Amino acid sequence: MLLLWLLLLTIVSLNIWLRHKYDYFRSRGIPYLAPSSWSPMGNLGQLLFLRISFGDFFRQLYADPRNGQAKIVGFYIFQTPALMVRDPELIRQVLIKNFNSFLNRFESADAGDPMGALTLPLAKYHHWKESRQCMSQLFTSGRMRDVMYGQMLNVTIDLENYLNRKLGDRLQRVLPLGRMCQLYTTDVTGNLFYSLNVGGLRRGRSELLTETKELFNTNPRKVLDFMSVFFLPKWTSLLKPKVFTEDYARYMRHLVEDHKEPTKGDLINQLQHFQLGRSSNHYSQHPDFVASQAGIILLAGFETSSALMGFTLYELAKAPDIQDRLRRELREAFISSATLGYDTLMALPYLKMVCLEALRLYPAAAFVNRECTSPAPEGFSLQPHVDFVVPPGMPAYISILGLHRDERYWPEPGLFNPERFAPERFKHIHPMTYIPFGAGPHGCIGSRLGVLQLKLGIAHILKQYWVEVCERTMSEIRFNPKSFMLESQDEIYLRFCRSNL
Repeated sequence: MLLLWLLLLTIVSLNIWLRHKYDYFRSRGIPYLAPSSWSPMGNLGQLLFLRISFGDFFRQLYADPRNGQAKIVGFYIFQTPALMVRDPELIRQVLIKNFNSFLNRFESADAGDPMGALTLPLAKYHHWKESRQCMSQLFTSGRMRDVMYGQMLNVTIDLENYLNRKLGDRLQRVLPLGRMCQLYTTDVTGNLFYSLNVGGLRRGRSELLTETKELFNTNPRKVLDFMSVFFLPKWTSLLKPKVFTEDYARYMRHLVEDHKEPTKGDLINQLQHFQLGRSSNHYSQHPDFVASQAGIILLAGFETSSALMGFTLYELAKAPDIQDRLRRELREAFISSATLGYDTLMALPYLKMVCLEALRLYPAAAFVNRECTSPAPEGFSLQPHVDFVVPPGMPAYISILGLHRDERYWPEPGLFNPERFAPERFKHIHPMTYIPFGAGPHGCIGSRLGVLQLKLGIAHILKQYWVEVCERTMSEIRFNPKSFMLESQDEIYLRFCRSNL
């Protein structure tokens, strides 16, 4: 009987404590999404149990009808108060104008996991800044045009041959998109950043892809590690999460150790030169520094780029009029050559519009966050927009997927309509409502390369094939709740029909 009373007392005490913790926004007059006072998970329940994708979760917080016209909305990460920023001008304040007050991302790796803690996305500002400057040199327009583009063209030729082998003598065939897109993006990444002749599309398999996919296989330990890094950053020294698996970390270390192309100027070479020039910087001198950056670049490009290409083909298959117009533009571009030059590809207006619209519906970054690092002891004031001061350490989230599908800024937001980005309309897009790669200094370092890779892949597929929906094509995309990025939960099947331009 005593044990029963003790249990009851514990439950009641926990409820009272949680009610107090969840009173933060109410007591300050800020609209908020109230979690259950019986749950210690705050608003994260569905996400922690893998019932919803990250993108959909933050979009739901953004679009919850209880928010009304509120510019900011409070919610709870376990018992930690967090903000969902919904106003474009406040988003600009957080990401760009007042970057110095929001220097870091909220997530953090354990210092005892150098392969994770050293990576560009998880490094804190004083370490992040120099690494970002070093790696940015690999993504200039001149380098993409003069160094990268030729290598990417070789991969797109492999992509054409891959599809030709799949169809053989047939005029049409239903194919899954997942593996083809993944082989394409890992081939590009391996060639550009590691000077590897990956050849996954030629062989139909890739060690680089196998190692990368293994990292995304979900198990309870990986889920715990991932949630700890993103939602319990102050507990990482206790929970000891690992960003990379031991196998993946070992693979990337060997990749760096075996690097045999010191004159290529690729990612590994660039980082090694950076390391030699920073003899007093303990961060960059760590033996895992180069391998950690090489590892995160592969992961960041692999999942987002391969999924985006699949989504774009899916939308084109569902909209034959749009696909027909795009193929007519490509027919003119390919009229005198089997491949497209860099300047020709970049000058194709409708291809650009199609890719921009695909990125609106399926942004590379479905959400971003920033941690308040204001030098003022009280924090960063949101006045005159909102009467609230963001305290140091509070995370502010921006749902890019929510912004991109907000009917206030995008009429019929679920409709794939490249005309939104026609030159005469582009200038009227509300500022900070289209940020598919994030914005400001922390914006995606490889955004231009990602768009270039998408354009090139789509152009060379449609050069030879018409894609259309079939009986195995799902009616709508469901995002995978086990993936951090936007990824289809179901395999996308399309019918590929031979149709040379």
